[in-house]
Order: sequence, then C-alpha cells, then structure tokens
Amino acid sequence: MLELTLLIAPIFLMILLGSILRRVLITDDEAWNYINKLAYWVLFPCLLFNKTSVINFSEFDIFPLSITVISGFLAAVIFAYVFGKIIGLSPASLTSVIQGSGRHNAFIALAIISQIFGEQGAMIAALIIAVLVTFTNIVINIMMTVMLSPEGSSKVAILSDLRRNPFILAILAGALFNVLGLGNLPILHSLTLSIGETTLTVALLCVGAGLRLRGVGDKLNSCIIACVAKMIIFPMVVFFFSGFFGLSHLITVSVMIFAVSPAGAASYPLAKQMGGDAPLMATLISLETLISIVTIPLIIIWLN
Repeated sequence: MLELTLLIAPIFLMILLGSILRRVLITDDEAWNYINKLAYWVLFPCLLFNKTSVINFSEFDIFPLSITVISGFLAAVIFAYVFGKIIGLSPASLTSVIQGSGRHNAFIALAIISQIFGEQGAMIAALIIAVLVTFTNIVINIMMTVMLSPEGSSKVAILSDLRRNPFILAILAGALFNVLGLGNLPILHSLTLSIGETTLTVALLCVGAGLRLRGVGDKLNSCIIACVAKMIIFPMVVFFFSGFFGLSHLITVSVMIFAVSPAGAASYPLAKQMGGDAPLMATLISLETLISIVTIPLIIIWLN
C-alpha cells in the first residue's frame, strides 16, 4: 500500500499544485483557458497519436475490452438519464448530469496507469481512450443535441463537432500510420513523443486550476445522481464484464481506473457551447475529481 501511495501521490499533488497556482501565481482564468486549449488541441492529441501509431493491436483482444468499457458507460448514462427524469431535472441540467456520469478524465487515468504499469500500461490506456473517446463523444453529442434542440436541426453540428474532435482525429491518424507501418517514422515519432511527454504535467495542473466546488448544496440531487452513476454504477458494470470476459489483471485494473476517473474538463466548454448547465458541470467535474483522490487508490488496492 505504501508503494502504491508513493507511486500515485505525485499525480494528485500535481492537481493540488495547479489549484494553488491559480490562487497564488497565475490568477487570471483566461491564462488557464489558453493552457487548457494547448493541452486539448496539441499536447494530448500528439500523445494519443504517438501511442496509437506504435501499439501492437494483435497483442490485445479489442472486442471484450471495448464491450466492457462501453457497457459501463451506457449503464451509467442510462442510470443518470432515468433518475434525472424522475426528479424532474431541466434538459440543460440533465445533459450536464449525463456528462458527469459517463465522461472520463483521460489525463488522470493515463497518468496513473502509466505510473503503475509503465510503457505497457500507457499502451493499454491509449487503447481504452481510443474506444471510449470515440464512443463517448458520439453518444454524448447526439444526446445533447436531441435534448437541447428538440427540432433536431443541428445534425450537421454533430458531424462537424465529431470531425473537429482532436482526440478522435489523432487516434484515427495514429491507427492509419500503424496499419501502414509508419508508426516509428523518425522525425515525426520523436516530435510527437517529446510533445506528448509534457502533456500529463500540463493537463494535471489544469485539472487543479479548474477545481470549483461552489453550489454543491444547491444542486445536491444532481451531484448525487452523477457521482453514484460515475463512481458506483460505471465501475460495477466494468468489473462484472472484466470477470465475464476473463480480462488480464493489467487490463482489468486499467479499465477500472478509467471507470472511476472523474469527468473530463472538456465537458465544461461543451456544456457551455451547446446550452447545457455549465455551472453545474464545473461543480460535478470538481466534486468527482476530489472523490477520485480516494476512490482510485482504493480500487487499485482492492484489485491487488
């Protein structure tokens, strides 16, 4: 347990450092917005491209892994939708609860898995991201468009958003290079590797800088639904299917870390852009991030 604590403590301390920096040194929220954009549009896509372009897909049975994480995501989203309807949430608030229930912070999950399992863990994490990012973005974007635009007038907007998603583009480009045998292309591989190595540090600082816990009391029901869906329903279903398919220990631990990772920071601008409840989304991201400081180590200890 002590060894595990020493391994993952720096990750959460980096999040704490980001929160301190925003309050003490870089107090301008606009500056953090630009850093977030850099991580979202450049740094993380480079990391995903680099890992996806060299991963040996033949070593992994992608089908059971995909079914496992997708089932967990769908169960959490359905749970959130049903109970959100029961308590009478507005469409805007319900879409934020759904995002908080199904989305994941790939930065935190990748950092922890890489820290525990090294390069092989990073490869597995990249594979999970490739599945979850693509599926999550398609489902969430469609649900938000239908719920917030009943006329369904923005189908073009859905396709446009998916085509512009840097994570999906990076994964597709990496997979193409992988198939063509160009994954280790000298200059490109070194460049994306160097850029990608800076990603997690910058991203974790941004996670800390973005922590906002105002309004939890006013939105308690919404917070409870999202946290139960994300921290209980999602991992329970993932654990069931991991056992059902007999996934290896490494993959089981990895998918469980993704299952209990908090909602990603990208959920906030999406809520703001599409007319969701952005303040609620910010609260959910922050609350789940703090809860994950406890749940992720507990999950890893339990599985070990």
